[in-house]
Amino acid sequence: MNHTTTDLPCACPGCSCQVSQAALHQRNGKAYCSQACADLHPRGQACPSAECHCESNVQVQDRAISDSQLDEAIEETFPASDPISP
Repeated sequence: MNHTTTDLPCACPGCSCQVSQAALHQRNGKAYCSQACADLHPRGQACPSAECHCESNVQVQDRAISDSQLDEAIEETFPASDPISP
């Protein structure tokens, strides 16, 4: 089977980076070049590419809480041993 990989454009608004399979970060089924881009630049975290400044294209209200931060918070507050309340 032939496993050719092609670089995809990062789904972060205004990002000029290409996403390779080796550096793939996913969020909501979209490909991102870094965790910062996938999390919509929490606290204004910069894109790892020195040439790209896509963090300035994300609205402040969009970057308040990322999906990965919510997932982590849920995992920390609800251990698997706790039953689900009715």
